[in-house]
Amino acid sequence: MKSTGLVAVLLVTFLSLGAWAQCGCEAPEAPDCYLAFKTTETIEFVLEAPIDYFMMHNTSVTPSIFGWRVETWDGTVVRTEIFPGDPVGRWTIMEWDLAADNGAIVLPGYYNIIVMTTASDVSYPVKIVEACRTFSGCFCGCYAPLACDNPCCIPFGELYLTLSVGETRSCSGLNFSMTFTFTCEEPAP
Repeated sequence: MKSTGLVAVLLVTFLSLGAWAQCGCEAPEAPDCYLAFKTTETIEFVLEAPIDYFMMHNTSVTPSIFGWRVETWDGTVVRTEIFPGDPVGRWTIMEWDLAADNGAIVLPGYYNIIVMTTASDVSYPVKIVEACRTFSGCFCGCYAPLACDNPCCIPFGELYLTLSVGETRSCSGLNFSMTFTFTCEEPAP
């Protein structure tokens, strides 16, 4: 009887490990810091040049932006935007709609947003989290993770990016928005 119980425990253990391995639950190597966004959100980002940047680099010239790109965590470029003509100022608000160059929405995972400037490339890691599926199809404890941030420290004397949620899309692809405009007029005498 004891051997039957031991065989059953071993069988359940091996089946659980096999299901877990097929499920894709393994965590990829994560960056030390990142901001998390859901697959239904776009990411707006701006290049920041703090006052200590100008002091550390002994310059009064503000870097300009040539364009930006997004890379997967292993370095594969998935999206590139180059500004036509002259570089734009650092106050330009850029937005990544989470689409690759081919127009398809990228898969959840870790990415690097890189802004190409006249001074250097400036990057910030992001984590894209699935927002529309609540549970995966496998039975191994996989579920849609929370979009928890682990923000990067602002580097002293260096350029950096600030990121925020731009727009939010629905999971079904159907968006409905309403705009109300209120105006104030002086009452007629």
